Amino acid sequence: HKHNHNAVEPDVKAEAEGASVKAEENAEQVENKELKQEENAQELLEAKDQEINRLQEQLKRVTADTENYRKRMDANFERRVDSAKEDIFRKLLPIIDHLEMAIEASRKGGTVESLCQGVELVLKDAVKMMESYAVVPIEAKGKAFDPACHEAVMMEESDELPNEFKKGYKIGDRVLRPSMVCVARSTK
Repeated sequence: HKHNHNAVEPDVKAEAEGASVKAEENAEQVENKELKQEENAQELLEAKDQEINRLQEQLKRVTADTENYRKRMDANFERRVDSAKEDIFRKLLPIIDHLEMAIEASRKGGTVESLCQGVELVLKDAVKMMESYAVVPIEAKGKAFDPACHEAVMMEESDELPNEFKKGYKIGDRVLRPSMVCVARSTK
């Protein structure tokens, strides 16, 4: 019986050693698997960090480009405004010249008629300049009252259409100044 027990013992021992080796191999495989997962996770984190850095740099470039574009547009707008001012004042110069000539002529003993001619020339130049910018007078005389482009400054009993005190002007469809009119209230 003793002999039999000893004969079984080497089998159990060998089996236990085999199980131990297998357990070690399994533990090693699990450890390797965990190491690979950790390496993969680390690689993913590094890739994400690189992507975040790339996107942050791209955002900085886009922000800088946008700011530079805005600055260019502001500078371009300022140049255009300055150019428009130059154009307007260049066209005003002959008007000023004619006013100065009219004043000088009247001081040198010019007649009322010559002064009127000088002022008419100034008016002609001013109207021409305004027309060059599509500024036109608003028709009021003999027209029905229109609150969009006429401003009533007086009312009188009359059957006539409004009487104009001061011309109004518009540029395109925008009113620069409404016509100042006396509106009529019907006597009938």
